[in-house]
Amino acid sequence: MSESCSRCQHPLPEGANYCLSCGVSLALAATGEHSLVDFERFFVYGIDLMCLAGQDARFIVVNPAFERALGMPAKELLAVPFISFLHPDDVDATVAEVVRLKDGTPTLTFTNRYRRHDGTYVRLHWKAYPEPGTGLIYATARLADT
Repeated sequence: MSESCSRCQHPLPEGANYCLSCGVSLALAATGEHSLVDFERFFVYGIDLMCLAGQDARFIVVNPAFERALGMPAKELLAVPFISFLHPDDVDATVAEVVRLKDGTPTLTFTNRYRRHDGTYVRLHWKAYPEPGTGLIYATARLADT
């Protein structure tokens, strides 16, 4: 007997995390705490790199696009300050940008280079928004054309 979605009752394939019919996260559907748009799914399947970072220059959470772009697991990206992944020539400018974010200024365009797991560098174009009062930075990045 197959399971069905708690929200829409659509049959679910074995091991599904999301309902193929209504798109809701099954964990949220089971609790009834879901919305019409499942933002967790948007985060997980996003093509652009998306993250939540602290003003201490550490990633709090990164989406799978980071793993694809940098070739390393999220666990490694979360283990050390993100400054350690930067090209040495980009560290000062990135630290200055984090200071502006700490001061409440959103980043509309910023580019730096991140080291991939294989030792090569990839150029990332960033947009970031500091959430007032929390110290959190919501950011997206896109791989730059080379």
